[in-house]
Amino acid sequence: MQKTFSSLLYSLLFLVFIGHAQAVEVAKTQSFEKTLNGVQSIVYSVPIKARALLSEIEKVELKEDQPLPLLVRYYLQKATVDLLLNDPDKAIEAANRGIELAQNDPLLKSDIFLMQLRLSQARILKGEEAVVMEQLDQLLSESQALNNPSVTAEILLVKGEAYKAQNEYDISMAALMSSLEQAKTTDDKLLVERIASSLGGILVQLNGFDKASLLLDQSYQFFRERKMSFNQLLVKLDMAELAKKQGNKKQALLEYKQALQIAQVLGDGSHRFRINLQIADLLLQSGDTKSMVRYLNATDTLRDRESIRYYISKYNYLKANEKLLNEKYDEAIALVTPEITSLQEIPRLYRSEIALYLVASKAHFGLGDYKNAYLTLLDYQNRFNDFSADEQVDNLERQQMLFNLEKLKAENQNLSWNNVLQTLEIKTNEQKVEYLNVLVVVGIAATVLASIVALWINRRRIRWGKIANTDSLTGLFNRRYFSTRLEQVQKEMAGGEYPVSCLLLDIDYFKKVNDTYGHVVGDKVLVGVAELFKDNLRRDDICSRVGGEEFMLLLPNSQLDQAEVIADDLRIRISELTFEDEKGEPFRVTASFGVSEVNEKQSLSDLYSSVDKLLYRAKQNGRNRVMPVS
Repeated sequence: MQKTFSSLLYSLLFLVFIGHAQAVEVAKTQSFEKTLNGVQSIVYSVPIKARALLSEIEKVELKEDQPLPLLVRYYLQKATVDLLLNDPDKAIEAANRGIELAQNDPLLKSDIFLMQLRLSQARILKGEEAVVMEQLDQLLSESQALNNPSVTAEILLVKGEAYKAQNEYDISMAALMSSLEQAKTTDDKLLVERIASSLGGILVQLNGFDKASLLLDQSYQFFRERKMSFNQLLVKLDMAELAKKQGNKKQALLEYKQALQIAQVLGDGSHRFRINLQIADLLLQSGDTKSMVRYLNATDTLRDRESIRYYISKYNYLKANEKLLNEKYDEAIALVTPEITSLQEIPRLYRSEIALYLVASKAHFGLGDYKNAYLTLLDYQNRFNDFSADEQVDNLERQQMLFNLEKLKAENQNLSWNNVLQTLEIKTNEQKVEYLNVLVVVGIAATVLASIVALWINRRRIRWGKIANTDSLTGLFNRRYFSTRLEQVQKEMAGGEYPVSCLLLDIDYFKKVNDTYGHVVGDKVLVGVAELFKDNLRRDDICSRVGGEEFMLLLPNSQLDQAEVIADDLRIRISELTFEDEKGEPFRVTASFGVSEVNEKQSLSDLYSSVDKLLYRAKQNGRNRVMPVS
């Protein structure tokens, strides 16, 4: 009897123990799921906090005996957070682990698709967008069997990001529009607004400013109402870029400062570094160097987190300017010289990279090394001219892209944006095929195609050539073209009596004009003087803007005394020009001239040096005068 009772007691205790163990496991699972739900609710709002929650899970609850769907969700959320925090390597690691766990469970097919998307996004961050495109096409094809518009929309969203990374903004916009169509068939308002905000960013790049402003404003309101700070930050950055592109630097500064406040709340070091740089750059442009230094100093402790060339070059440019402000010319040169050397083989530079040449020139000048200052300034002018030409062509092409997209959609009202995307991709692929097979095309077709391509290239070359040889502000020729024409004129001089003279003029006290009336009014003065030259010079005379307020004129078939008369006539006409400040108040300017003969062996550098000395003497003698060779 006693033995039986003991057996029953042990059995009861065992059952209680088992029940307690099971209850503990259920509680752990419930806690794990609850934390994951918390992560999912804030992943696009406060990714830093989401990462902290995931770290807590890793310490306490992340075990392989957790239910498989929860484990897969964990790795998906981790990959997403790592992507948002610009850590592609960790995102790849998490996504691969999630795929490995889920690959044998057909019920987790949608999660596998999303993790494969995270892999693609991570590779885009690593600059491998060309490799990703084929993978995205395969994912899109396979996702049709899921009949899940949310997954399809996510794939198309990433596809748009990949095209954006390749600067194919028209196809990126079509992909995002197709993604938006898919997302609108779901109840996922967050997905819709994520796509809409990305679309707004693309429209900024395509110069579709009105539509971009509308989309970004709507997305920002949506994210703000839901306290989704990280998405607010991304939209604010696009708003700042929009304001910059529209020339509204004051608004751009405001948008960046608001974005910085959000980044500071989020604890996002990567974005804080970039935003502080943008603010410092705008403050430098506006002349507020004291505030510029304060924002620039805030980036020093964050510099090691950055790997993108654009932001590294901007940081170096601003740090070099800080040294110029403190007259630390040797340190400025030591900073920019290796950077400039590394840029020699890069065909297209960022504006901040080109500006390094100007910083170097100023530093050499500060040290009294005028030769290197001048040579570096020439390098700056050449690179800047190329940059300005490329930038103008890019802007025209992007506006044409936007027009073509809207025209294609308007002409095919019954087409979805997915059809538009497919049409654009087919065109792109056809162009690649035509390029690869051009050598095997035969007969009349090859001749016609070659003629069309040659005509197209020639027309673009003429347009590029005109832009590359012209000063973008005044429409006069630039230094590069002046140098080319000087060589041609010198060859003609070698054939006999062919006198040629050169004028170099500088608008007097032009810095005072800029400081008093602002750069916009200063630019109007430069344009007004340039128009005077266009209206009063002979057909064969060459007029070029060679510096900020400096103009150089080449006068073929002109003796020195004739050139002196021309210079004095231009001096008088310039002094008679009337300009108005922003309040409508009139004012006038004067100019000083140096006049010299040209010989057939002079380089542009030698010619400039000789006539610049005469210009300097004209300024020393009171300005508003002509100084010929004595």
